[in-house]
Amino acid sequence: MKNSKQDECYLNSEGNDFFQRNFANKKIPDLRLNKKVIYDEIKESKISYKKVLEFGGNYGDLLHNMKKNNDAEECFNIEASIDAIEFGKENFKDQINFIHGTIANNHIIDDKKFENYFDLIIIDDVFDWVSRETIFQSITNIDNLLKEGGYIFIRDFYPDKNTKNQNHHVKDGSVYNFKVKNSHAEIFLTSGMYEIEWQKIFFDKIGISTSYKSDNIFNYRWIDVILKKSYSEFFSESKQIKR
Repeated sequence: MKNSKQDECYLNSEGNDFFQRNFANKKIPDLRLNKKVIYDEIKESKISYKKVLEFGGNYGDLLHNMKKNNDAEECFNIEASIDAIEFGKENFKDQINFIHGTIANNHIIDDKKFENYFDLIIIDDVFDWVSRETIFQSITNIDNLLKEGGYIFIRDFYPDKNTKNQNHHVKDGSVYNFKVKNSHAEIFLTSGMYEIEWQKIFFDKIGISTSYKSDNIFNYRWIDVILKKSYSEFFSESKQIKR
């Protein structure tokens, strides 16, 4: 895997710092508002799933509710913050399998058991924080973990052009938020192996971008999208004309 200063920053410091800024010593709801919206949208889509993986799920409240409500049988959370993982383990016990890592670098990607294993993978506002050095490795890892006929839920910025802005919490200026035109879902769609099962495009009204100020209104536009995977279903066959 390529070296990534940004990914290492999240693993070693900013992941924990984010948790401490937003959740430490605060009363935590059973399900955060932004996660409740995602939970309701997945229910609305009527997709079926039993084995769920979330990347960057923090302390795992979304997965916990999926397990508690018998929507999922197995739940995994790959998270950069050790503090968030410890908090989740303390509160949810063995309901969730917590793994320290990033999308590009975690210990299940080399385990044959998890090839084509998950029915649903959730990536909520994470792609934009993945370094550009490891973005394709991240996409590859997700595809390898998702089964044929499985689904990806993506919440991502949906701007009109590629933009980036610095994470002001990281003082050396080395960490960026990368917004990709038409969202990172477009990378999957371009492969021909994914199609849109359900989507909602919206301007932020639930506080996702509260602390972010921009001169471009489209930097406040988001997409919640569910993609379905198939290696061949979404291709129409072109037949040779005999002469």
